[in-house]
Amino acid sequence: MINFKTVRFRNFGSFGNNETEINLDKHNFVLVSGNNGHGKSFALLDSITFALFGKPFRKINIPQLTNSVNQKDCMVEVDFLIGTDEYTIRRGLKPKIFEIFKDGKLIDQSAKAKDYQRMLEEQILKMNYKSFTQVVILGSSSFVPFMQLTAADRRSVIEDILDINVFSLMNGILKTRVLTLKEEERELGYEISIAKEKIDIQHKHIKKIQDKSQESINEIQEDIKTIISEAQGVRTSMGSIEVEIDELKNQITNKDAVVSSLGKVNKLKDSIDKNIQTAEKDIKFYIDNQNCPTCHQHIEDDHREDMIEDKRNKKSEYADGLSQINLKLEELSNELTMVEEVMSDIVKKEKELSELNTELSIKKDRIDNANKRISSIKSKDTDDTQEKERLKELVKELADLDSVHESNTSQMHDYGIVSGLLKDSGIKSKIIKYYLPIMNRLINKYLGSMDFFAQFHLDENFNETIKSRHRDEFSYMSFSEGEKMRIDLALLLSWREVARLKNSANTNLLILDEVFDSSLDSMGTDEFMKLLYNLGKKVNVFIISHRTDQLSDKFEHTITFEKKNNFSRIIRT
Repeated sequence: MINFKTVRFRNFGSFGNNETEINLDKHNFVLVSGNNGHGKSFALLDSITFALFGKPFRKINIPQLTNSVNQKDCMVEVDFLIGTDEYTIRRGLKPKIFEIFKDGKLIDQSAKAKDYQRMLEEQILKMNYKSFTQVVILGSSSFVPFMQLTAADRRSVIEDILDINVFSLMNGILKTRVLTLKEEERELGYEISIAKEKIDIQHKHIKKIQDKSQESINEIQEDIKTIISEAQGVRTSMGSIEVEIDELKNQITNKDAVVSSLGKVNKLKDSIDKNIQTAEKDIKFYIDNQNCPTCHQHIEDDHREDMIEDKRNKKSEYADGLSQINLKLEELSNELTMVEEVMSDIVKKEKELSELNTELSIKKDRIDNANKRISSIKSKDTDDTQEKERLKELVKELADLDSVHESNTSQMHDYGIVSGLLKDSGIKSKIIKYYLPIMNRLINKYLGSMDFFAQFHLDENFNETIKSRHRDEFSYMSFSEGEKMRIDLALLLSWREVARLKNSANTNLLILDEVFDSSLDSMGTDEFMKLLYNLGKKVNVFIISHRTDQLSDKFEHTITFEKKNNFSRIIRT
């Protein structure tokens, strides 16, 4: 789960150079008020999406995000937790900045900005812009409801929520293996071609032996000269490659030491992880228990506090040690990657050497066969029995190669079956089929809670069917704006619940932009507020609204924005 902590910004939109900070997890229900143009959406919607995804929530050109008065030093920072890992995303304009910090340390920026962003979305956030807006934000301006997304975008959102993008990654791995197998087949085809050529040569050789022709002897001798010249060229190439292999091997003499150190450091990391878990368990025990659960004796408060403090100190020490271990692991991993790259180069060179050696062996065989043919032709008592046996051996070698080819063909067929399973119509479709009834039940539950009594159903292509009590069928676009808003709210809450169950695109943050201002009547507002209260204390809800008078008594906290001298600011929190 992503637990958003704070968002900070300066020279962003209508906000000036003085840094503005908003706590995102301090209160469960926050009303955000202020007149139009005073910075509400900039502060909560555009700032967070810009920091995470490099673009604002609303349709604003990127250059226009920098404050028009100061015109430089635009900076937005978002802090959040994933488990025990603390992340900070810094993104700025004029100058352009994009940085990701984990536990206070900058994550390597050697990759291109596009790859750096992909790493943030796929490895840290585990969701993209569309998925984020579907489970975190419901707005009235630039928000595109799920039911108005394209079929491809709907599928992308659902796959993120169900955390089944792994099958797409597996499909990528499968494609790589298919390419490798195809490459092996190309090489095998080359070997089969050579085998057939050798059989053809052997057939010709036997015929020439039987002909005992001097003309054949002269032709064979010319062939031998050509083959010897070609073999010398092959030997020269092999000598060069052997030198390159020796040079590469000298670069990885420390391979065993790196592998051994990596194993030891991993074992040490596992040990520290277990110590941290033990410390956390002990802390929870003394926090949760004032009496011993075994003997039921009272645990003195001083003793409990001392033990909690002691365990927290130990946990901190373990965390510091774990940070050092992670640095060492990264260093060793980099060294191992270098070793593996060199090893890969060595394997390629050895493969080239093997291919040349095979070619040289073939040429040697051809020379030997040619000399034998000459001897046989010159002999008055020619006996071609040995050459016929050689022909049988060559035929057997070809049969063995054909057997490998058949095996590869079978494996390619199996890969085709697996590929079908990993496509959208395969395993992912089965998983979506399994979760669709759960999604539909949740959607209808939330619609019923908002007095929207119609049966809503999504099919496997995420097309909707909506039936009234009288079984009349409608589409999403058939309803009024207020009814559409109820459907959008039900979908958003359903996606959040599914994400919570799957622990995929799960977050504490929920922002509603002017949802109550136009499309919900008072009864709908009350019913939806009940739904929000039922989300529990782990969700931090921010509602941007102009209906301050009707809504203020429903919230534990209010943030008010105003604009003074062309700069927005928070005047009441």
